[in-house]
Amino acid sequence: MQRPLLPLLIAVMAGISSGYFFEMPRLWLPAGLVLSLIALLLCIWKGFKDLILPAAMIVTFMLSVLNIHLYLYEKPDPAHIVHHAGQDILTVEGLITAPPKQSPEKTQVVVSAQRLRKNGAVIPVHGKILLNCVTDASLRYGQIIRFKTKLKIPHNFHNPGGFDYEKHLRFKGILVHGFISNPTHIVMLRENQGQPLRMHLEAFRHKLKTIIRTHSGSPAGGMIQALILGDQHEIPKTVRDQFNRTGVSHILAISGFHVGIIAFFSILMVRMIMRTSEYLLLRFNITKVSMAISFIPVAVFALIAGMGISVVRAAVMALAFLVAIFLGKERDLYHTLALAALLILVVWPPSLFDISFQLSFSAVAAILFITPKLTALIPKPPREGRPKAQLFICRRLRDIALFVIVSVSATLGTLPLVIFYFNRISVITIPANLVVVPILGLLALPVCMAIVPATLLSTTLTVWLVKLSAFLVEMAVLMVEYLASVPWAAYYVFTPNALEIIVYVLLLLILFSLIDNRTKRRHALPSESESLSRRSRRLKGALAGLMLFLSGYLLYGHFTETQNRDLRITAIDVGQGSSTLIRFPGGKKMLIDGGGFFNDEFDIGRYVVAPFLWHQKIRSIDIVVLTHVHPDHLNGLKFIVENFDVGEVWSNGQEADTESFQTFRKTITERNIPFRRVSAATPPIQIDAVNVRILNPVVSAHLADDWNTYDGINNHSLVTKLAYGAVSVLLPADISERTEARLVRSGVKINSDVLFVPHHGSLTSSTEPFLDAVHPRIAIVSCGKDNIFRLPHPDVLDRYNVRKIRVLRTDRDGAVTVSIDGSDLRIHSAMERR
Repeated sequence: MQRPLLPLLIAVMAGISSGYFFEMPRLWLPAGLVLSLIALLLCIWKGFKDLILPAAMIVTFMLSVLNIHLYLYEKPDPAHIVHHAGQDILTVEGLITAPPKQSPEKTQVVVSAQRLRKNGAVIPVHGKILLNCVTDASLRYGQIIRFKTKLKIPHNFHNPGGFDYEKHLRFKGILVHGFISNPTHIVMLRENQGQPLRMHLEAFRHKLKTIIRTHSGSPAGGMIQALILGDQHEIPKTVRDQFNRTGVSHILAISGFHVGIIAFFSILMVRMIMRTSEYLLLRFNITKVSMAISFIPVAVFALIAGMGISVVRAAVMALAFLVAIFLGKERDLYHTLALAALLILVVWPPSLFDISFQLSFSAVAAILFITPKLTALIPKPPREGRPKAQLFICRRLRDIALFVIVSVSATLGTLPLVIFYFNRISVITIPANLVVVPILGLLALPVCMAIVPATLLSTTLTVWLVKLSAFLVEMAVLMVEYLASVPWAAYYVFTPNALEIIVYVLLLLILFSLIDNRTKRRHALPSESESLSRRSRRLKGALAGLMLFLSGYLLYGHFTETQNRDLRITAIDVGQGSSTLIRFPGGKKMLIDGGGFFNDEFDIGRYVVAPFLWHQKIRSIDIVVLTHVHPDHLNGLKFIVENFDVGEVWSNGQEADTESFQTFRKTITERNIPFRRVSAATPPIQIDAVNVRILNPVVSAHLADDWNTYDGINNHSLVTKLAYGAVSVLLPADISERTEARLVRSGVKINSDVLFVPHHGSLTSSTEPFLDAVHPRIAIVSCGKDNIFRLPHPDVLDRYNVRKIRVLRTDRDGAVTVSIDGSDLRIHSAMERR
């Protein structure tokens, strides 16, 4: 059992993953843990050396499952604030436990509740609250505040491939959140109530922020804060998007790279100082002393950066490598990487699902694996005896080549994760990193870090350092802005599944093992040549098998999609709004509406609809339909028409002066997407054996007298009926009683097997004559959980229940998919799958 860390790490990761996806029975976990501990002790006592490691892996697996269960499934006690969540406005007092995150739109704070005032009584409570508030007040860590708000339990958008926001907050110990729109509803009661050491640290961080804001503009000031304080909230969204588009956004988030730069310059300075004294060189080991002293600036940097989880994780990783080098174990860096990951996961199990953890460790692992194999291909620099200028040029070219190799290695190692989480590939990431990383990482970051000690020594020096940092940062921003303006700089792509990621990793392992094997064969002794040849044949066989599997997998996916004979209609969970994806039997796709909120603070198209489409391997949409111009149907489509390949756009002809609609129309025009007004006068359209008929409005909506009133906009919504074989589906958007009555009187056949409930289940829709005329078997309501309109209305639900119509709701069932084969239908939902 020479190197047990990697197997133990695998056991820990397996245990955390199992506990994350499956809730285990409460009694099983302690019982399993006790039994596995007994087995481990027996193996040690009896001297069963071969069984000790497997037994230890089982113990660590059980411990990891139990550990992650404490975060996700522990029931809150009766005094927890979560039990007071509901529709009532509450008055709560609590302590701000973390530095507030400020943005132009709002301030976000985490408050540890202490007491609740309700009906004249003071009730002691506890538990964290995530509070979003619109306020001009200067909120800080350590303040006791009193506020009024409705507390709600966070919920997800339950779509396949969606982000699990509930578990994300549970990992932080947050079970409720609130929103304050009135600044008078939040009052500061007392200050300096936090931990004394943390108070002093936050005061110093606040001083740094003030100096940086005063002596640098935007976006330089926000980026300097991101580099040394870990706070990205003051970086403009456009700048963040440009860094994402060019693949260099990693430089803005504190990671092992930043900590490594700090350690590198610390080691460099110590070595330079020691070399000035012959006594120090003879008396001490320069390598070990410089490594040991570098621990101090790394620890100080972690403190100044706020000791957040990602900062501490980066520091632990860097310190693990420094310790390995200090102990002379630099040849065992894989083991060191496993040790760092093991320490982090034991102390903070949710890190396994943190994007920065996954990216950091995959990048380092790829650098350790790929870099030596590619470096061996670079010719070694000439020996001494050549002209100094030639030696200097050769060595610098080799340094540049090494930098490129490290960048390529990290990019290849993180590529599947970047695609999985962000669905975007930057094709200029290598040249962008070659330009930006030296400016921000090697020049700006050390200057930014010098601001910290300078603040304690000299105001003049601090100001000059801030201005120099701002100059360097602005240079990098200009470079990124230029690179991001290239039209083909980045592309959105599908979400890879677990199998595709595994195939990619295996492909990397085999390809670079072949490269390594070929390099070794060039310099191998005759006795080693045969062994390397056999290894090469095995690797080539594995590569051929993998490529054959990949070809079959791609062909299977293509034929499964194109030869599918079902009509599939999915009500996407977009909260209080509507978005419906239709996949026709021959492979064509239609998206009806895109959901959306009444402001642009959260882009439902970017963060909900698009991830669902990418998860379904959809990159192009043949027809985008806007039923009417209200934001809960329109806003999500802006991202779709801008970033997906759209064949044409259908509309009822309504226009609006809102910024959202103008952006929507402008994008359609700029991308030359055909725009078509449709109405009941439009002839039925046949799409892949499905009959598509528009039943409303009677004429183009912009010609109606009441087209610009709220009710008029709703009643002129596009109503679409789909018929496939003997099964039909009616999608009436947001029509109400007036239009329902017209459809019933018109004599048009509106009877359908599936009805998408009009206007999210509002009281003025789903009238009894309309339901009797449609006579559906299934009704699907698109609505938001605990929405302010309290839809669907109870009376409306009673109308469906009386008629024995099965009702499914996106707020409870998640995304609902209807699959129709032409003679019958099947229903399944995202929550059923979960």
